[in-house]
Amino acid sequence: MSAPTLSTPRLDAILAEGTDHGFTRVRLADRHSLLLNVRPGANAAEEVFLSPGMTAPDTEAWENEDSWEEWLTGGELGAESGMFLDVPAEALRDLIAQHGGEHEDQEGEEPPAIPEAATVEQREPDLLTELADLRGSFEHGYGADDIRRVFGQISDAGGPYLVCVWDLADDYGFGGNSEFYAEDENGRLSEIQPDVYGWLTGEQETPGPVDTWVCARVTGLAEFAATDDRHNYAKTER
Repeated sequence: MSAPTLSTPRLDAILAEGTDHGFTRVRLADRHSLLLNVRPGANAAEEVFLSPGMTAPDTEAWENEDSWEEWLTGGELGAESGMFLDVPAEALRDLIAQHGGEHEDQEGEEPPAIPEAATVEQREPDLLTELADLRGSFEHGYGADDIRRVFGQISDAGGPYLVCVWDLADDYGFGGNSEFYAEDENGRLSEIQPDVYGWLTGEQETPGPVDTWVCARVTGLAEFAATDDRHNYAKTER
């Protein structure tokens, strides 16, 4: 007899209802996650983003990696992106099963993935302990200098390279509305958990595990009018 198939109620609901042109998360039992972009009633996901540390199965269903988007946003054509296109529902179910099925709590905060035994001995010291003094750094607002200091400390400690994208830059510096992102070594930007902002403004005690800060990759922000090459970008320059 073949082993029983794990149920995937979260995935099944997403496939039936769609994701309204955005992404919806499926948390897995081993605390990894998938982000899916699906049309209602589809039998495949248009886009699938694997959380950091996940590896796509070496099968035909996962061959369509979105390396073109990678290239358009500043990466190298053919580089691994973590984003896959047109992945069949059965391939998604197989991947979920490989990670122990769906997590029982689909709405909770994202905890770190459970490391394999070989990885535990190699884990670096807890970054959150080293960065604890940054809580509330932006409680009274922030400017480009604050961004350089705080984000620089995070990256120097081994955390993700965070950047602030401002509306404009002029002779007086960076200003206007701003948003935070994570940038990788190829210049690709990703969303970050809102908890990070809440922690820096002092509204939250912790920002969550560092390896969960970086979320889905974004597009359309690859080129900027100005940068200080130290964590600050501007959309326009005057």
